[in-house]
Amino acid sequence: MRFALLSSVLIVLLSRPGTLGAQETVITVFDSARIEHDPELTDGTQRDGYVVRNSGRTIETAIRLPAAPQNHRDDRRIVATVTVKPLSPETHGRRRPGDEWTRLGSVTLLLQRPGETRTTEVELMRFTTGFGGPGTFHQDLTALAPLLSGAKTLRLFISTFQKPAWEASLTLTYSSRGVGYRRPVYAQPLFHNPLVTAQQPRLRASVRIPNGLARPRLRILTTGHATDGIGGDEFISRTHLLRIDGEEIARWRPWCESGGTLRPLNPTSGRERIDGRELWSSDLDRSGWHPGMVVQPLVIPVPELTAGRHEIELEIIKIRQKDESNARGYWRVSAVIVADEPWPDAEQGGDPTPNQP
Repeated sequence: MRFALLSSVLIVLLSRPGTLGAQETVITVFDSARIEHDPELTDGTQRDGYVVRNSGRTIETAIRLPAAPQNHRDDRRIVATVTVKPLSPETHGRRRPGDEWTRLGSVTLLLQRPGETRTTEVELMRFTTGFGGPGTFHQDLTALAPLLSGAKTLRLFISTFQKPAWEASLTLTYSSRGVGYRRPVYAQPLFHNPLVTAQQPRLRASVRIPNGLARPRLRILTTGHATDGIGGDEFISRTHLLRIDGEEIARWRPWCESGGTLRPLNPTSGRERIDGRELWSSDLDRSGWHPGMVVQPLVIPVPELTAGRHEIELEIIKIRQKDESNARGYWRVSAVIVADEPWPDAEQGGDPTPNQP
């Protein structure tokens, strides 16, 4: 009994800000909010305490996030958690998910630079719902900490075309545990394009990198899709080329092949028996995503981004052209440049991993 009481006290101490041990703050951004497709909803309508956009497929809220640490010794790990569940209306005495399909989801932040009137939408996290099933998605956003403090506007989007469709929540957890090597000081949005096609397969941006940064990296989210759900580019990956100042830096093809583990999240997935084995559509390998999974960002070290101005280009090769039925392949691409403040060296006063190519 005394041991159980002591354990309870320790748990409280570890979880309460301002006490000894790990400090953790959980911010609820969206709580059980409806996301559905309703053409009658006017952009900017208030519903359930949130702003509704994109015919109900996007919800938006202004919120105050924890203040940025004054010293990097107090940096925190930041983790986003999205939970979704299908809304299941009763029809003819049975309940079925209002949206039985896998849908792409995205968490974005609206960023307004000082002195500018226009806003930039920065993608923080991407996920795909299962076929008609609930899901919980976690994403470490520690490297994006420079964007995640103070007054901010956040959005949550699910690409549904049904009503009713989904109920979704989003939290951000700030914890003194797990930050590790990170001293995040720079996060510069680079690209955010939900429709990269064969007609415009290149994304270009010009950036000026300030002095005094260490470990610059590109944090890239890229997934392939097809408007008809077959062939390229959903099930056929494409070569990505990253160039900095005209020089090729990286080449890759996004791919995922762990769908067989996700059947519990995909109850309404299509099924077919081939060669004596039952296959589900959620099993199939895809171009950087699976139904029921968070999309993990590709992180590319780019020491080429020294202080000064640089031209960055991302090209996707041989995206499927539009055919007679207007079906085509396309890619959703976003990228952010992130970097840290150098760690002081105990003897030399320098960083053990300087920003050098």
